[in-house]
Amino acid sequence: MKHAKFGDCLNGLLQLRGWSAARLAKAINIDSSYVRRWVRGERTPSLNSNYIIEIAGALNEGLEKEYKKVTKDAFLKGLETLTGSEDKSEVGAQTIYERLVHILKQSQIHSLTLDQEARKTHKPIERQSYVVDLLENVQRQAPSRISSDNLALSAFVGGQIPQAIQGRKEVLSAAISMIREAMADTEFVGNREVFLTFQSEREYFDDYPEIYTHWQNTIIEALNVGWDIKQICKLNKNVERSLRLVNQIMDWTNYLGTYGLFYFNKYGIYNPPFEIFLVRGKGALLCFATENHNEIDAAIYINELESVQIIENFAKQMFYDVEPLVRKLDLEEYFELNAAKDRKSGNHLICYHELNFLTVPYETMKKYVQISIPDEDENKVHMKRIDASYESFGRDIQKYKMCHIYPMRIFEHVVQTGKYPKNGYFRPTTEDITHHIKHIIWLLKTHSGFEIALVSDNQMDLLNQAEWEIKGDHTITIGVMPKNENDTNVELLTITEGTILGAFQEYFWDIWDRINPIHRDKYFVISWLERLLRTQV
Repeated sequence: MKHAKFGDCLNGLLQLRGWSAARLAKAINIDSSYVRRWVRGERTPSLNSNYIIEIAGALNEGLEKEYKKVTKDAFLKGLETLTGSEDKSEVGAQTIYERLVHILKQSQIHSLTLDQEARKTHKPIERQSYVVDLLENVQRQAPSRISSDNLALSAFVGGQIPQAIQGRKEVLSAAISMIREAMADTEFVGNREVFLTFQSEREYFDDYPEIYTHWQNTIIEALNVGWDIKQICKLNKNVERSLRLVNQIMDWTNYLGTYGLFYFNKYGIYNPPFEIFLVRGKGALLCFATENHNEIDAAIYINELESVQIIENFAKQMFYDVEPLVRKLDLEEYFELNAAKDRKSGNHLICYHELNFLTVPYETMKKYVQISIPDEDENKVHMKRIDASYESFGRDIQKYKMCHIYPMRIFEHVVQTGKYPKNGYFRPTTEDITHHIKHIIWLLKTHSGFEIALVSDNQMDLLNQAEWEIKGDHTITIGVMPKNENDTNVELLTITEGTILGAFQEYFWDIWDRINPIHRDKYFVISWLERLLRTQV
């Protein structure tokens, strides 16, 4: 373990305890995204922080209790495996806590002393892990709140913000104070809107997880009482950074107020960075990089209303040429998007828990729509869109890959119950189900580019609860499943930004390759579906 990187070491220790990053984060009272970054090797706690002590204390907590003897013994055995060639006599003299501190400290020092070139020779961070986080975040569950009672409060909370601020920590504390003061002002009659920029290469809160937790809680509290947050970021070719931003959108969604993250490639001064924190009608921080080209470290605070108005007008100008990083769609917008993306050819990659409507025979789909939408005019509108989707599918299946991932259990459920569990618009007869499965078999036999991978129950951990698809190199759509099992409403999101699309494509093929090879063999899938049909009641 002497030459292990900190992230690898921490990950190994978490596995020994059977803990997730979120559980450790809760134990040491910081945001879970920081622990995930440590585990991935993106960040290492600084030597002057107390995180090694806190992590060791958390992992050691409770192991001395009698009922934890089995857990303790397994943990000790695992530690011996991790430490390997360490001096046994020295190890025997140490408590578990002391050994944890020693192991973590060694890996911390090793990671911090790696120079930039040495870091490049190590295995790069996998993009797929960010996509996994993103898909886990879209489940409509509000992020867990971390109590700030035990955190050192910002120096400016409840105090006077100076006009000139030096130090990144102080700038970030001032931003939190400015927003909190605006929320606490019962006489404030402004637009209740916060505007932010993010064009720095380095994230605001790197190395300050406690302040980041205050920031998260402040933004969530603002959104929870109806404030709107608008942020403009500058994207680059760093896919992981883009996906982290999307994850942030998911964290700050599903509140009374709205959070919108917009992007474009040309604004401001990239090096050194310049950032804006603005509470409309209240105050603004103009933030600058004064000591290096990577991060803001100083700010000017403005609360004179005429001056604040000038900054507001400047901010408005920035919105003339931006795109939302993630767009939320109502049903009408979703149908319009489908039509737009179907006009463009390309591969069609689908990861669903329900069978996609394009696998249903056209005449059967037409019948379902007629039953579900008896109004003739509305029916015509829907059928026009469906016709366009089927036409696109029939065109693209001739030249492009059409790869669908489905759980085995959905086919079994449909055949055995005669119902589609999540689609109330489909009202099938037994014959309809038979025709549907036979149509899928026909598609597989007829088109070399059409393939289905079946996910067995013991591999269901490969799939998130979100349903998503990628069309060509231009559109991702994500169906956000409801938190309540009795709720059938699915929220729809779309992403069109290129680097994120590329990461999703990589993630799709990673899932595909990890599925049992026999379950993605076309001949097996066909024979399995044929056998399944024979079990139909």
